[in-house]
Amino acid sequence: MFFFNKFCVGLSYGTSFPLTIVILDYWLKEYGVSNSTIGLFTLLHLLFTLKFLWAPTIDNTDIPYLSKLFGRRKSWVIISQLTLIFGTVCMAHMDPNSNIGALMFFASLISFADGCQNVALYPYQILGVSREDLGYVAGIIGFGHRIGGIFTKFVTLHMAHFFDWTIAYESAAFLIFLCMIFILLAPNPESSGDGDECKNLSTFSIIKKIIKQIIEGQDGIYVLLILIMYKAAPFMIQKMSRPFCLEIGFTKLEIANVVQLLGSISMIIGGFIGGFLVNKIGTRKTMLYVGILRMMASYLYILLLAYGPNTNVLGIVVFIEGIMEGAAAAAFLAFFYELCSVGSQYALLSAIRELGGLLFSSVSGILVDMVGWLNYFIIVPILFLPSLWILYKGPKNRSIASIPNSASS
Repeated sequence: MFFFNKFCVGLSYGTSFPLTIVILDYWLKEYGVSNSTIGLFTLLHLLFTLKFLWAPTIDNTDIPYLSKLFGRRKSWVIISQLTLIFGTVCMAHMDPNSNIGALMFFASLISFADGCQNVALYPYQILGVSREDLGYVAGIIGFGHRIGGIFTKFVTLHMAHFFDWTIAYESAAFLIFLCMIFILLAPNPESSGDGDECKNLSTFSIIKKIIKQIIEGQDGIYVLLILIMYKAAPFMIQKMSRPFCLEIGFTKLEIANVVQLLGSISMIIGGFIGGFLVNKIGTRKTMLYVGILRMMASYLYILLLAYGPNTNVLGIVVFIEGIMEGAAAAAFLAFFYELCSVGSQYALLSAIRELGGLLFSSVSGILVDMVGWLNYFIIVPILFLPSLWILYKGPKNRSIASIPNSASS
């Protein structure tokens, strides 16, 4: 039951996240939107990234009636998921050509609600987890995340292919509803005491306190640089891989069956591999070794330029990339667990990572239009090198860094 609850948390993350990042890219590309504009649409995810601004409120504020009935964090999860359902249904009835403004508004609403859910669910991830089990729990949550992503991406793309985008997004809203039922059945993490050290402080006081802890903690500068750079290249590769596949001739059905289904399955496998490696050789070494392999896998997209819309080649590229990305994601999640003890810390540190991702992703389409696909897939993997150098030169025999417990500082 313990691992099933962790799986359901990951499932909730994975089900809603693709709606404004993955599925929307395919939708916009099909309607003839340029690569540059698709890249800039990434900025709509800013409200997800800025969740650290209201994370202390979620950590420390009860919702009238609901909190008494379900508990503080579960009530915030319910409100967040109901907002996700509302935004997704509304988005389903938008037209990218005639209602672009409304589409942007509801995509932003989904991003905001997804960020609130992300913060509210964080205590569910770490409740009852010992340091020795961090890698395994990261793998389980990653597994749930990928399954949720499979459901959303596979179902919506099939619905869009056989019906239309309205039915596709309405189907996604139903999947979010199912996730809400799972979370309602999960135990509350209220007894963990998370967030007590942040009571009676303003949001910006808490943010200032956490930043001070990062800077004064072990190797704080390593932490910040890794947060920004470790996922920079994957953000850019994944953002443009979607319009790339459509542009060279793959159909939505082929993308759903190969890129989303096979890719998600391979990421699940990679997630368990990453979790196993974290427990065997440590977080830093896993991030370093897997990061090197992930960089090499990024160059495989050049094969598709040579072979065109060949599903066998696409399957090979997606499977290898997925294994490496899943392992890297599990190691990166374990890195977060080592750093964070409360939702506010997690929200702020993940925001640092995501702000970097937004910046890199938002210019990815502009770079493609400037240099072309071949040069893009040659240049972007080079962005792996700074974080790999930091991991190599960083501390060898202990955790990369840790944020001191606020209560004891």
